[in-house]
Amino acid sequence: MTHHKLELPEKTCEACARPFAWRRKWAQSWAEVRYCSDACRTWRRGAVRERMTKPEKGA
Repeated sequence: MTHHKLELPEKTCEACARPFAWRRKWAQSWAEVRYCSDACRTWRRGAVRERMTKPEKGA
């Protein structure tokens, strides 16, 4: 059995901007996948949360 990983679809992670390839566990939800890993997903959520709670400078 030969594996052809070069033929898998790719996306770019919204947190780290690195490309990542399709995985079998994402088969049902590939259209909704935005991050390459749990670490990027939690980092992105923390960054958004920080922006929302920090007061803006000059305000």
